[in-house]
Amino acid sequence: MNVSIMKASVKKELWEFSGMLTWVPVALAGIFIFIPLLIMLLNGVDMTSVLEGFKHLSEVQYGDEVEKVFFVSTIALFVPFVLVGFIVQLYYFITCLYDERRDQSVMFWRSLPVSDTVTIASKALTGAVVIPAIFYSAATVLFFIGLVLAFVACAILSIGFDISLWGLWSGTNIVSVLASIWLTLLPTALWLLPLYAWLMLMSIYAKKAPFLWAVLPIVVLLIIEGIVVHYLHLSQPFFGQFIGDYFSIAPENSTSFEIGDDNASIFAPVLAVLAKIDYRTVIVSAALLFATYWFRVNKQES
Repeated sequence: MNVSIMKASVKKELWEFSGMLTWVPVALAGIFIFIPLLIMLLNGVDMTSVLEGFKHLSEVQYGDEVEKVFFVSTIALFVPFVLVGFIVQLYYFITCLYDERRDQSVMFWRSLPVSDTVTIASKALTGAVVIPAIFYSAATVLFFIGLVLAFVACAILSIGFDISLWGLWSGTNIVSVLASIWLTLLPTALWLLPLYAWLMLMSIYAKKAPFLWAVLPIVVLLIIEGIVVHYLHLSQPFFGQFIGDYFSIAPENSTSFEIGDDNASIFAPVLAVLAKIDYRTVIVSAALLFATYWFRVNKQES
């Protein structure tokens, strides 16, 4: 597979969805910046209470709690970006092949020297990896803006009010926290690849309403299975149990790994996602992607 052609195909996908992929993360970052400022402007700030709080904080003995609080705060910052990015991913996958058939642009793209394999692979790569990376990047930029503001605040408190909060920085472990979040990007893409491949299949198959085509077969299957299980007095539904087990991350999955250092809890999310990837991921994803490729090659456009 030609790397330059793949890069050009990914750029083409980003160009087609450039508006959404630019303004959605920017708007989300703006919300995080301007809402706290608006609250401060409307309610005012009691500087005496704030300085007393910082002074009390400077007198506290710092321990492992600082790293835990920093880690949880960073996760809380990234979660909205991840969730909104996931919604954008779902929208992208359900429309990436449907829209080009609806507006007949598929005829033009297929006239270019780009194989159907590269087209399917580039769309899967864009939706599964590149789009969440964009939202991760937006959250990371906002994260560093917060660090710069925190540094400036610490300098002002230290110089102007003789309140030292520099000891907090030694317990933040910034590199490890960011690494633990970014390391979930590829495992999560691989874990959710069966879902993405299913949406791509419905996007290439459906003539109308691809979202309904993606949702209704699963819902109907679960309803029929539930009725069969109930009336035949079976132990449990197979497909419902399979889907629920695969797409759920139980708390024990993140604590079942023993690592002999202090970073075990920080990297627990990565380990929890890796624990969900197994043979089912490969088999289901490969089958759905091949079906998508087959429809791309053989489906006659009207």
